[in-house]
Amino acid sequence: MIGLIIKSTGKYSLVKVDEKIYKCLLRGNFRLDNNLSNPVVSGDKVEIELDKSQNGVITKVLERENQFIKKSLKDDKAHIIGSNIDQVLIICSLKKPYTKLIFLDKCIAAAHYNNIKPIIIFNKIDLLDSKEIQNLKIINDNYTNLGILFLEISATDGIGIQELNKNLRNKKTLFIGNSGVGKSTIINKVSKSNQKINNLSSKTGRGKQTTTFSEIFEIDSNSFIVDSPGFKNFYFYGIDKSEIKYLFNDFIEIQKECKFNNCLHLEEPQCQIKNNIGKKIWSKRYSSYLSIMGELN
Repeated sequence: MIGLIIKSTGKYSLVKVDEKIYKCLLRGNFRLDNNLSNPVVSGDKVEIELDKSQNGVITKVLERENQFIKKSLKDDKAHIIGSNIDQVLIICSLKKPYTKLIFLDKCIAAAHYNNIKPIIIFNKIDLLDSKEIQNLKIINDNYTNLGILFLEISATDGIGIQELNKNLRNKKTLFIGNSGVGKSTIINKVSKSNQKINNLSSKTGRGKQTTTFSEIFEIDSNSFIVDSPGFKNFYFYGIDKSEIKYLFNDFIEIQKECKFNNCLHLEEPQCQIKNNIGKKIWSKRYSSYLSIMGELN
C-alpha cells in the first residue's frame, strides 16, 4: 500500500491511505541504513505493510521530488524539515521575537539550493511603532527587489490573511520560522487546525516551542500546510562554500564581471560584488553572505 505521511513524531508516523489513517513504525534496518537524523518526514510518500491489527510498518520511502533540509546539531546528520513541497513560507517578526536577517537569508539560500520557491512573511505588524514600520519598509523593498514575494501580516488582527490565503491556494507549503513568530496562530487562521498557542518566555523574550514534530494541515482539498518545529538557528547541510555565491540571486549577474571566475567576493581584487555594496547590493545581504562563508570555514 502507498500512502502519505501526515504526521511524524520520530518513533511513529501517521500515514494516510485514501481516506484511512494508519499508525506506522519505520522498519528497523531502514533506520540503521539511513544517514538522516529523521529518515521520514511529513510529506513523504511511503509504502506500508499492515499486520492483523491494522498497525503498519513503513517499508520504503518513495523518491522525493524535493526536500528542505538543515544540519542536525545533535549528530551533524541531515535533518529533513519538509519534502515534496511547492514553496516554503519563511515566517519572521520584527519584534517579540526579533528575526535576524541572517536567519532569513540562510532560509532563502536553502530554498534556492533545493529549487523551492521562498515566500517571506513578517507577522505581528500590529506591534510596530512608526520607526519600526519604516524599518520594515526598507526590508520589504530590498527583498521585493530580489523578486521574492514579501507579505506583511498580523495573524491576531487578521491583517493580510486574505492575501496570504490567496498565495497558499493549490499549493503544498512548508512553514518555517523561529519559535514565537506566530506560526501556529497563522496556521489556525488559514487552515482547519486548532494549534496550541504559547506566549513568549518572560526571561528571554523569545518564543517557546509549540510544535515538536512535523505535521500536515489541510486548508482545502488542494491546499496543504506542512508545519515544522520552530528553530533558533539554521545551519546548512551538504552545501559547499563555493556554491553559496550562486544562492544569492542579487549576486548572479554582477559577479560575472569579477576579474576571477572563482571569485568568492572576500579578499579578491577587482571584485564587482564588493564594489556594488550599498549600490546594487544591500549591505545587510552582503553581511549575511560573509557570516555564512565564515560559518562554512
